[in-house]
Amino acid sequence: MAGKSGAEIKVGIFVFVAVIMLAYMSLQVGERELLRSGVYDLVVYFDSVTGLKEGAPVEIAGIEVGRVSGIELENGRAKLVLELEDRVRLRADVVARIMTRGVLGDKYVALSGGTEAYPELAEGGVIQRSDRSADLEVLMNKIGQIADDIGTVSKSVSSVLGGPDGERGLRDTFENLRDLTVTLNQMVQRNVESIDLIVTNMRDFSGDLRDLSSANKQSIGSIIQNFETASNGLRDTLTTVNSVLAKIDEGQGAAGRLVNDEEMGRNLHEAVASLESVARKIDEGQGTLGRLVNDDTTSRELDKALEGINTYLEKQETFKTSVDFGAEYLADSGDTKTYLNMLIEPSADHFYMVGVVANPNGRTRETETFTTTSVDGGKPTTTHEVEEKTERDEITFNAQIGKRWGDLALRGGLFESTGGAGLDYYVWDDRLKFTFEAYDFDDEDAPHLKAGAKLYFLKNFYAMAGMDDFASEHGGSSFYTGLGLYFTDDDLKYLMSASPVPIK
Repeated sequence: MAGKSGAEIKVGIFVFVAVIMLAYMSLQVGERELLRSGVYDLVVYFDSVTGLKEGAPVEIAGIEVGRVSGIELENGRAKLVLELEDRVRLRADVVARIMTRGVLGDKYVALSGGTEAYPELAEGGVIQRSDRSADLEVLMNKIGQIADDIGTVSKSVSSVLGGPDGERGLRDTFENLRDLTVTLNQMVQRNVESIDLIVTNMRDFSGDLRDLSSANKQSIGSIIQNFETASNGLRDTLTTVNSVLAKIDEGQGAAGRLVNDEEMGRNLHEAVASLESVARKIDEGQGTLGRLVNDDTTSRELDKALEGINTYLEKQETFKTSVDFGAEYLADSGDTKTYLNMLIEPSADHFYMVGVVANPNGRTRETETFTTTSVDGGKPTTTHEVEEKTERDEITFNAQIGKRWGDLALRGGLFESTGGAGLDYYVWDDRLKFTFEAYDFDDEDAPHLKAGAKLYFLKNFYAMAGMDDFASEHGGSSFYTGLGLYFTDDDLKYLMSASPVPIK
């Protein structure tokens, strides 16, 4: 009997232990603890928690640290109660997000952020920063809208390109593109030699600039030294100004007494009172100034006189006169051509230019002689002789008139004592000028064509480069570079302003 009771006790103990273990394992599988210890609660609010269930995991950096223990509605927003492990302490700036694991995965709450500059959240604390990631349904709706837009665009393209007219238009477009490609290819092939020549000229120009800078290193050093001298002078000037201000503060000199002497202050007050008395008399119309201020007739006459003076001064301000001297080095012949031009600008949109040119190449002239001889009983014969004569060191003249429209200017008149025309284009606030000139139109020879550019620097200097007589049939074309000096002669402008100049 006793043995039977012992066996029953053992069986009862075994069953009791098994029940306890089964209950514990059930709670562990359901992610619930038998006793709520080692955890604390935080609260977070979302506008929507669609798809999120109670018991959903709470993760930080992909590691589960708690679960969602409650979901309820509060003031139109979803309130989540997060049950977190006590070892995980969060700061007040932590961010809570509802995330989706995979395309069709479950929802969970992800926590991120949090810095030591903010305090820790205690039991029942509220996470202020929450964000809901894009919901799958919302994303699908947006994808559907994009698909609808693509369909609308496709229909529009189909309506434009569909049918015989659209097909014909598309065919014409491709044919035009093909013709354009062929034309561009032919243009490039025709101008290969010209492009090579331009590259060669630019290389030569670069070499000339290098030589020019090397030859003027001493001048550049002098300019830097002048800047240093000016800086030292400015420092000395500031020292002098500080000394003068210190003397004024100490009451030295007239300015110092004016600031610090009470008697001088009283005198100044009396002077101001006298000025006030004079102003009162003027306001009452007493004296010449009073009549001038209060009499309309006097003021009208004065206004007319001032208008006449202003009109004269405005004309003088718009009238500009400038002189420039330049020298061009002709690379092919090794000669130098010099210019001295005076530019007269009565207004901003038109100008006159006169000048002298010294051209060492001179001008080539041809003389044709026809001689007819007859022999008794024979056929008359004619002899044709051509004589070329080159005049060197010839002095020629410029006399041109021009009109400007914005950045474009057109010139016409005498170019080196021959008729011609020129075109100028200004860029970079008139610091860079591109020029093209055509003159010396002869029946037998090609006209003299010249193209180049001028770059103005250091206010009164400019550099120039280009091609001279590039259409010559006698080998007279040459690449040129040069420098020039440009300045405004105020005395000459004053003398010229005394003579009437027509202004349109």
